[in-house]
Order: sequence, then C-alpha cells, then structure tokens
Amino acid sequence: MFRSSDSHSILRQVRYAFAVAQLELRQLRILRARKQYNPNQPRVPAGNSDGGQLTGGGSSGSGPRSEYAQLRPRRIPGGYRIIGGRAHVVTPAQEARLDITAAQARALVREVQQRDPSWKPRPSIYEGVEGRILANQSEAQQAAARLRELNAREPATKPLHDILRPAGKLPGSRHGRASEGTRTVTRPEFSELLEALSPNAQPVPSPRSYEGSWYQRPDGSVFGIRRSRNSGITIDVIRSNHPSIRDGEKVHKK
Repeated sequence: MFRSSDSHSILRQVRYAFAVAQLELRQLRILRARKQYNPNQPRVPAGNSDGGQLTGGGSSGSGPRSEYAQLRPRRIPGGYRIIGGRAHVVTPAQEARLDITAAQARALVREVQQRDPSWKPRPSIYEGVEGRILANQSEAQQAAARLRELNAREPATKPLHDILRPAGKLPGSRHGRASEGTRTVTRPEFSELLEALSPNAQPVPSPRSYEGSWYQRPDGSVFGIRRSRNSGITIDVIRSNHPSIRDGEKVHKK
C-alpha cells in the first residue's frame, strides 16, 4: 500500500512531466510565430520514440546516419520516459530495454540506408513502454529482412576492446574522484557506444539488486545498462574478454 509521501512524490513527478510537455509546446509556437519553423526540416522517423520531432537538419550532419544517430528515447527525472508525447513510468529494466532495442534498430536501419538511402521501416502502431520496445524490435527485424533482400550481411560485431578502447585510448573523460575506468562521454558518443555494443546482444539474468539489465555479446563479454542515481544512464562492463578491460569499468552519459 502506498504511503502518503510516496503518493505526493509520484504526483510531483507527473506534474513535472506535464510542465515539460507544455514548455516544449510553447517553444514550438514561438518558433512558428517568428517564422523560424521550417516544415521541410528533417524529422525523426515516425516509428521511433521521438517520431515527428525535428532533427538538426544542418548540412554538417545531414543524411540517414545523422538522422538515426541522434535518436534516443527522451527521458525526464524520476523513472519516467516521454513516449508519444505522454509521460510513462518505467522500471530500470524497461529503461535498459528501451535503449538497447532503439540502438539495435538504429544500427540496422543505418546499415540498410547505406545501400538503399530511401528505405525506411514501416511505422508501427504502439502504445506505452512495452509497445515502444516492440516497435523498436519490429524496426530491427524489418531492417534485417531488407539486408537479406539486398544480399548484405548485418553489421559485424566489433570486439569489446575496439569499442571501449578506440585507438587504444579510454573514451570520454574522467570526472572528479572517479576511478580511471569510470568515464563520462557525450550523448552522441554514448549512443555510438551502445550501438556498437548491442548488435546480437542477448539478455541474461542479472542480480535483483542491479537496477537495469545485463546483455551477453556473441564474443562472450557481458555488459549492463542501468540508471545510476548520481550519473544517469550508465554502461557497466560485467564480464570482459580482453586483458586491457577490467570487470567493473563504467561509462556514464553526460
């Protein structure tokens, strides 16, 4: 049974989510009023969690890769995600699955569009958190099927060392008193890391105390994705298969 304090906390979080949505609507109206709104500006594909929203649209980042590289489920504090314009409560495991399935779909769609630039996955009708996850999985399956039609292979799985030690160096930067193996990267860098880690990764059991989910890669390495209470979305190295990468290393999203 919920305590009164719990109910008040949830109510505050819902009110915050509603306020965020209202603010974004006001910003869009202001842009339109100033004639800065461009209806031809590229938009995130409809089948994604940010479907219909504007992308950067600049010449330096145009094209299928930049369009999909920027995709990630929007989030707000307090265990909520905005999906289809509405705030939804998410468990840590659901949050991990949202990010993993979105990364897998992005990687496969980008691989198809390198060969067939006009191809896009069919939009999915979905509702809520689990619906968004299923929609991500549907996009990945459609892209994999299209690759087979093109007689092309799915993206090769990169070795863990190449992903977490690009050019032999640690990614991102070290913040404060964090250990050398705990790094913080930008949002685009985090998305790229997750896309590189996620192809063909399968969920595996994780301890009940882990606030997220574990995934095993085809090479036997295991990583986890969770929400750190102090550092946001985090990738954990659960089991490494390379001597230069130790179990317990972490990558936080800035």
